[in-house]
Amino acid sequence: MILLDRYLFKQFSRNLLLVLAALVTIYLLIDFFERIDDFIEARKSFGLAAKYFLLKTPLIIEQLIPIIILLGGIIVLGLLNHHGEILALKAVGIHTFRITIPITVTAIVFSLLALAFAEWIVPPTTAHTNKIFYEQVRQEKPKGIFRENRFYYKDESGFYSFEKLDQKNNRFDNFIFTSLDDNYTLNMFLTADSAFFENGNWSFKNCRIKQKNIDGGYHIKTYDETDISLSVDPKDFFVPEYKINELSLSRLYSLSKTNKGTRGTEAGLKFLERVSFIFLGIPLLMLGLPLLLISHQKWGRDLSIAIPLSCGLAFAAWGGWSVMQSLAKTAIINPYFAAWSVHILIAAIGTVLMWQQDR
Repeated sequence: MILLDRYLFKQFSRNLLLVLAALVTIYLLIDFFERIDDFIEARKSFGLAAKYFLLKTPLIIEQLIPIIILLGGIIVLGLLNHHGEILALKAVGIHTFRITIPITVTAIVFSLLALAFAEWIVPPTTAHTNKIFYEQVRQEKPKGIFRENRFYYKDESGFYSFEKLDQKNNRFDNFIFTSLDDNYTLNMFLTADSAFFENGNWSFKNCRIKQKNIDGGYHIKTYDETDISLSVDPKDFFVPEYKINELSLSRLYSLSKTNKGTRGTEAGLKFLERVSFIFLGIPLLMLGLPLLLISHQKWGRDLSIAIPLSCGLAFAAWGGWSVMQSLAKTAIINPYFAAWSVHILIAAIGTVLMWQQDR
């Protein structure tokens, strides 16, 4: 049996790498024709464009890993079935379920490799591609930065720091504003539990202000609620939404545990989304393999029906998984249920169908 396992591992790995190369090439070609106009209009060099597409390849692999695993497994089992190897294995008493075990195990190994890929390779390369496309090509310079669960921004009037918990309503928690004079000494120091921006005006709740006097001293005032004129607009705090895609899986997990606000919730959802998507290929493979055998039994065809059927299966599973993620983001369903329910359902159906092949 070890010889059989090695043979199936070798065949699956080879076909998986071929599928990976083909799908990544197709993806890059489509993305090239969509993005190249931006590089031309911005008068950027071909070398910069080539660097962008090269560095984007790791992210593409992460996005394609489920369909790559599914098609790789379908092709190897289809070829075995087409050449009569499955029939020969059954003739010597090896069950179909046993034949698919090394294929499934290999899929798990590749998914774990993809997980490591997403942790160490994808974040830095994605950060480079975002910098090239958004900052150098589209000239969208981020003005703010995000560090240790807080946003920071500086302009001519001073320094701003806050936790942005409600972007829709322009609410900023634990707001701090520091203003310095021409001699770089403190002019005003403002802290507030909450800050709000509406109709061009700033309002603060539970606010404390340390203000410099004419004589050089300071006085401190506390307000339950007050309005203060600041020259800054919330849109100046621009921190791109795509920045969260540059975080590693471990960083997303850490952020979700240390930040109990909206930012932490967003990081937790993103962590579950990326991890569950990487492992989506395993249940798809578990369902795709018996469907291939069923199509052969009913129509006498293998890959000509199994590959289109698998692509349709992958699209349907991705659609259902995406709907669940949307429901999780709106807090309608539990994030863990949204992340793994589709996997469990597909794997259960695939297991039942595979058992029926051995009856």
